[in-house]
Amino acid sequence: MMNGTLLWNLWTAVFGFLFIFLISAQVTTFDTAVYRGTIGFFSFFGISYVFRTLWSFVAAPVDTAEDHHNWAQSASYTDMDAEETSEMVRKLLNEDA
Repeated sequence: MMNGTLLWNLWTAVFGFLFIFLISAQVTTFDTAVYRGTIGFFSFFGISYVFRTLWSFVAAPVDTAEDHHNWAQSASYTDMDAEETSEMVRKLLNEDA
């Protein structure tokens, strides 16, 4: 349902890590920059996942009433259980005999 793959999330997360790490490394220690970059990695990963989910709903094809009718019609055929089906087959076989 979602457009794209998780590879998009990974690339966005790597970009987020590098972006925040490079900015943070200029004003803080290396350890703090890595820590902030890691938080940025997970944040960008989550944000891109939410964005892709929302985008898949926006870009999804619109269902028409005809599609719903066809789906409902095919669902009614599959709702028959095995006993009803076997009984119908027996009746049809007896009519031919």
